[in-house]
Amino acid sequence: MSKDLLLICDPCSYPTADSDVAAFYRAATNETTTWHVSASALASFKTGRTIPAIRLPQRLHHADFTQLDRGTTTDLPLTQISAAFCRTLKPFQEGYLDRLQRLESSLRFLNRPSSKKRQMEAVFLNEVAGAFTPPTLCSHDPEVIERFIADQGTVVAKRSNSTQAQGVYRIQRTTSGWTTDHAREPERRDTSLPELLKALQLGHQEPLQFSRFLRGTTAGDKRVVVVDGTILGAFRRRSSRGHWVNNRAAGGLCTADTIGDDERIAIAETWPQYRAMGLRILGYDFLMNDGGRWCISEINAGNVGGFKRLDALSQTNAMGQLLSWIQAFAERPEALRLRPATASDHAAIAWIYQQAIDAGGITMDDRRFGPEDVALKRIDHHPRDLLLVAEKRDEVVGWGELKRYSNRAGYQYTAETSVYVHQSEQGRGIGSAIQRQLIQHARQQGDCHLVAKVVACNPDSVAFHQRHGYRIVGTQQRIGRLRNTWFDVVILERTFS
Repeated sequence: MSKDLLLICDPCSYPTADSDVAAFYRAATNETTTWHVSASALASFKTGRTIPAIRLPQRLHHADFTQLDRGTTTDLPLTQISAAFCRTLKPFQEGYLDRLQRLESSLRFLNRPSSKKRQMEAVFLNEVAGAFTPPTLCSHDPEVIERFIADQGTVVAKRSNSTQAQGVYRIQRTTSGWTTDHAREPERRDTSLPELLKALQLGHQEPLQFSRFLRGTTAGDKRVVVVDGTILGAFRRRSSRGHWVNNRAAGGLCTADTIGDDERIAIAETWPQYRAMGLRILGYDFLMNDGGRWCISEINAGNVGGFKRLDALSQTNAMGQLLSWIQAFAERPEALRLRPATASDHAAIAWIYQQAIDAGGITMDDRRFGPEDVALKRIDHHPRDLLLVAEKRDEVVGWGELKRYSNRAGYQYTAETSVYVHQSEQGRGIGSAIQRQLIQHARQQGDCHLVAKVVACNPDSVAFHQRHGYRIVGTQQRIGRLRNTWFDVVILERTFS
């Protein structure tokens, strides 16, 4: 690699030499200059131009790996890092992903922390992969949950901020109440479903995810390793004691496995949305449903679990392929490229717009916005409209739209513009490049008047438009209400002589 690789983890979480993260560290040090930062040390890190890191020796022995956090740190310039990879075991401490996210504007993460936050939401998997999962519900409401259990029978409940089967429980209704069982805990009995749910929630705000319990769990848990859409291989985990949880941490034994059409179709349909969000290293977990078909039970983002296992079971070079991909990722060109949007950009456009919705005070929208909404937008486009994306390092980092102000004949030479940039890429001129292209396109096709509507509490956007030749026409007072707040909207215009 032309620059260095930064790895983030807590080595003490991986005491055995055969752990996947320890193996990844050893393999990486053989390929490039590699640095380590302790995940726990980030709690006191203040964002700047350098980060206190420990340089790894070219040959890293496991005894040295476990003692890394005792090493001497160097102030490593962030500009020296070509790519960063973080692997920290859940449950994440409060604010951990927020601290990582603040580094996104300076570091090229192989899996973006801001996207990891969204991916961890209980509803996310069902939104992206609902067509390939068992019947699923995300809810806090005991009445809604009880109706779901009545419809589905035995269910499995999961906490999103957990790993290695720690937050996975089977819930069954009995004549005297409810029972739950877990891979590493004794069976629990409750007469009250709300009390049971409270115990499983452990005080977390995120709702539990419930899915129908599949009798096919006896067939094992199939892990398929995917890097940027490329399937590297699969292996199957089966409980050594016949338990319904087959995870390795719960005693699952691994054997090499094949990949069938069920898995390939599910991966092909879902990985583009993960990639659009900057989540490229994925571990798909499949279970056999009651009809004998493999369905998605979980999609792990940023997990290197499986590469070493694949190499050992199938004599593949999965770890080598991962490192080669990281090198190619690090060498992708920095130059910004503007082009018309295509169907493959829908997920990225939706994610960037969702960031604006979540931030509040940027758009009057307040919904979960997905790729299907972008598809509808493109179907409704007028021939003179333009949906433009900005791409950098083979990733969509911003988009802009030129659309008809009205379908009435008198407004045929009037258009409205909108520009959105990924929150971690703002302040780098991307929005200006998009806006200039939209203005140029409008001028070339004969538009005479451009309109922009900006939420008044967003003065940076007002100033942005003024820098591009727009002037304020006026302010619409209390025209919008979202999240119990009234908003004013500033109207701006740009005319061509």
